[in-house]
Amino acid sequence: MSNNTKNTLPEPIPVDSKKLIDGLGTIFGGVIQLLGAMEPGMAQTLSDMAINGVAKEKVPEEINPDDFEEILAADDLPWDTEPEQKTEPPKPKAPAKKKSEQTALTADDLIRVVTQKIKKDRSNKDKVLALLKSYGAAKVSDIPQDKYEAFLTDVSQL
Repeated sequence: MSNNTKNTLPEPIPVDSKKLIDGLGTIFGGVIQLLGAMEPGMAQTLSDMAINGVAKEKVPEEINPDDFEEILAADDLPWDTEPEQKTEPPKPKAPAKKKSEQTALTADDLIRVVTQKIKKDRSNKDKVLALLKSYGAAKVSDIPQDKYEAFLTDVSQL
C-alpha cells in the first residue's frame, strides 16, 4: 500500500487585527503600570536583564530577616497600616514629667522605623547596616538604650 498524502501546511488562522492590537495594548499598558509602581531604577534593571540576560555572578540580593529581627512580609507587620479612627475626645495634656516618661523609645520602635525605611527604599539596607556598625551593634536590639534617640535621628535622615 502506498501513502498518497502530502505534507501540507495548515490553513492560516483568521485574526481580527483590531482586537489583537487592543489586547496587546492592554497587556503592555498593564506592564507599564506595574513597572511604574516599582522603586526607581527597577524597571531599567529588569529591562537590562531581559535584553542582556542575567549574569551568573550577579545574583539578586536577598534580605536576611535576622539582620533586622522583625522584618517580615508586609502582612506580618506588628502594627496596623490603616489609620485608627478615634471616637474619644482628646485628653488634656499631661505634665511634662509624665510626657518624658511616655516618650521612652524601645528597641521595637527602632525596628519599626528601620523596617519602614528599608521597605521604602531597598538601598537603605546598606545604610542602616553601616549605621549599626557605627553604633557598635550587629542588630538593632544590640544598641544601648541611652543611644536610641541618636540612632532614631540618624535613621530618620536616611
